[in-house]
Amino acid sequence: MKLTKHRKNKILFYIGITFLAILFLIPTEWMIVSSFKSESTIFKDMNSLMAFVPHDLSFTAYSQLLDYYNVFNNIINSLFYASIMVILGLIVNSFAGYSLAMYNYPGKNVLFVFIIAMMIVPIEAIILPMYLVVHNLHLLNTIPGYILPFVANVMNIFLFRQTFITYPQELVEAGKIDGISSFRFFFQVVIPTSSSIYVTIGVLTFLASWNDFLWPVMALSEQKMMPIQVALNAIFSDREHIFTNHTMAALTIASIPVIIIYSIFQKYIVEGAVRSGIK
Repeated sequence: MKLTKHRKNKILFYIGITFLAILFLIPTEWMIVSSFKSESTIFKDMNSLMAFVPHDLSFTAYSQLLDYYNVFNNIINSLFYASIMVILGLIVNSFAGYSLAMYNYPGKNVLFVFIIAMMIVPIEAIILPMYLVVHNLHLLNTIPGYILPFVANVMNIFLFRQTFITYPQELVEAGKIDGISSFRFFFQVVIPTSSSIYVTIGVLTFLASWNDFLWPVMALSEQKMMPIQVALNAIFSDREHIFTNHTMAALTIASIPVIIIYSIFQKYIVEGAVRSGIK
């Protein structure tokens, strides 16, 4: 059977993305396998393909890690912080994006240009002033002081605006004629039909909070409040108790929530990216 040019290109495409997927999964596979090996086995297998083959496996590294450090408490902290940021961020940023997309008011275009301009400002440029504001408000080492500075996000506002602007204005006018208020229209029509962008931004917000290191170091100093990324840095700095298999075990534990979230919401992330205009 003769293959058409389109079918050949499709086969080559799938071969290429499969190769890239394997290439990116190799370090993850090595990390997980190494977390179940002893220190001596890891270094014995280091220069061969046996480094990626599971053998002589045990949970020793995990049990020792949990004996030395309360990793699960740090994971619970990170899950709590990330969940609050997702909930508040979706509310605040979707309201802002809806306002920019659906309403006309003086200064709207100037505000939108300002939001776009802020997207190119790195967090390192504003984190010190942000720290001083939180310090002056006596909110250091508090949950509000840690979370509130990152609730509003210019990128997320932009993505919401790009999604909501695709709604026909006639649909909004029809809702007004039927006596539906703007808030009711937003909650009953806009949100249910925009689930993909909400999931996409929710996942991005969760991952940004989960992987954040710089702000937690500055805003939190109490050990019991530390998120997982700060705890990992402390673990890796301990040369007395921590070895390679302990490091791999800690990284594996920290990666589990991210893997689960991507596995569940992958379809919505792709759909949300397409609807918001991300190419």
